[in-house]
Amino acid sequence: MKEFLLLASLIFSFSLRADESNLKGSEDDATKITQYRERCEVINTLLVKDTFKLNCYSNYNHYGPTSKQLRATGALKIANYNLLHPGTSKALFKDYGLVAKIMNQYDVVSGLELLATVGHDEANNKAVLDLIRTSPAMVEKLRAAKAKLKDAAKIQEMDNKINKLITDTRAAYDLYRAPGYMRALLELKKLDPSWSLILSPRGDSAIEGSVEELAGFFYRANSVTPATNPHCKEYAGEDAGPPVACIITLTKDFMGKDLLQYFSRRPFMATFKANNTTFTLVTSHVVYTYSGDEAAEKNLLQDVFGTDDIKKLGPGINSANFARYAEVKTTLEFMNRFKKKYNDAKIIYQADTNLVSNNPYWTEVLKSFPGAELLIKDPTTLSPTRYMSGGKETNGEANDYDHFILDKSEFKGCNSGEVYNYYKENIYKDIEARYVIRKETVGLTKKYFRPEVDNERLLGLLTQRPVVNGEDVPVLDGDIPPTDDPAPIKLDYELTPAGQSKMDRFVAVFGKNLKAMNTVKNSEVVADDFQVTERLEGMNRRVFLRQLTNPFYYRFMQEVLSDHFPVVLTCKF
Repeated sequence: MKEFLLLASLIFSFSLRADESNLKGSEDDATKITQYRERCEVINTLLVKDTFKLNCYSNYNHYGPTSKQLRATGALKIANYNLLHPGTSKALFKDYGLVAKIMNQYDVVSGLELLATVGHDEANNKAVLDLIRTSPAMVEKLRAAKAKLKDAAKIQEMDNKINKLITDTRAAYDLYRAPGYMRALLELKKLDPSWSLILSPRGDSAIEGSVEELAGFFYRANSVTPATNPHCKEYAGEDAGPPVACIITLTKDFMGKDLLQYFSRRPFMATFKANNTTFTLVTSHVVYTYSGDEAAEKNLLQDVFGTDDIKKLGPGINSANFARYAEVKTTLEFMNRFKKKYNDAKIIYQADTNLVSNNPYWTEVLKSFPGAELLIKDPTTLSPTRYMSGGKETNGEANDYDHFILDKSEFKGCNSGEVYNYYKENIYKDIEARYVIRKETVGLTKKYFRPEVDNERLLGLLTQRPVVNGEDVPVLDGDIPPTDDPAPIKLDYELTPAGQSKMDRFVAVFGKNLKAMNTVKNSEVVADDFQVTERLEGMNRRVFLRQLTNPFYYRFMQEVLSDHFPVVLTCKF
């Protein structure tokens, strides 16, 4: 019973605050950071369990190395990787083993679109915590009731209830589910136990009330060591931890004017040391669509660009992308102030900017960080379709949104960066072996095109919407697979017998794992039967059967990995 009481205070506090509204800003950061720290402490108690050190600071959470093994170090590989909401319905079928295999090629990886648990997993976690919190009082209540009983049969019945409650509570400690970023980290640790993670202290979202994204730096402790960041040291709050990482300061204190309100997700920074070189990385997922009104738009333009008329800013910037450029420009201005104040120019911005490299407005924006160069010109995002509207092959590639920005004169040992394109690297062999089911070899010369394969059963599986008890199921983030994509109207490729067998085996294993999961309902541990059929149908449709259509030809790559390729900078320090 002692172990139950150890978490009671913490879990009670966590439960009270878990549903507060999404806010950000200096005046309410403390409240939000407290919520995330409490989540971190629960993860430490229920999941980490002393297998490695987890520190839950107010500036960041630090998931330390499990162990450090000697490793030959040569060139340092610094990557940026948008991991596409691991742990939600967007990533229900993410292959964390393959994701880790890709990341394990690098030494530092800034991970974007990381999330706390959401949807059904979050509901499970709340139920688990509630049972652990309330169990001691329930046991005492049952024992008090038992003391008043005289009938032996009823006493035995009460003993059974008490024993079941204690057994279920102990079992509940193992039912708390890890967020997606931790699942990726644990897979990395299987490959190299020195892998660690510095995670931002709270989530931010583009629109109030929408899913909150975190950013983090996965790093190999055998290759780099977190180092003192002078900005994080100067602006450290209470319980900030060693000053190695923090959210950048966007208020008047540092920027000369308050620019915080113009960011949907604030950049996160960390400093590392490799050999005798110390360098700082800044990462962010830049807003895509601006959600402010006309007055807010004019304020943004005036504060960031010095005019309230977009047309005066020159070619390349418009009503669709001005907020993206505003975030990038402000981040570069922060970096310039950092460089001047701390006499440190070894700073790199690596981000999903949602901006293509050939836009002429980059020339103007890069002036905010003198000497800055924009790296990565090749596509970094996936195209789900095989053909463009004119019939040209997409090769599974779309836009070049992910970039590095740095002063190359300060990083003379670094190359110009490159894209790790899934289709062109060895990882594709693993992907093909596990997931490809159509009658052709993707990306190679032999392509057996089969227009309009007549298979009514497959078409039905591809176009159907999940139904439970005769009613349409609402699509909730983190729950069942979404069906909001336009349904394909025909099959373009043949499902081979070997492909059918591969799909059936994979889905069967997935189903076995789903059916083996337990959860807590009404203070009891029970089988988790939450929409198992819908999830299995979702895997059939999204990972496998859509491969047989041109509109979703490459989409399965997004399902099992991400809709972005990693970008990597190789440096010799």
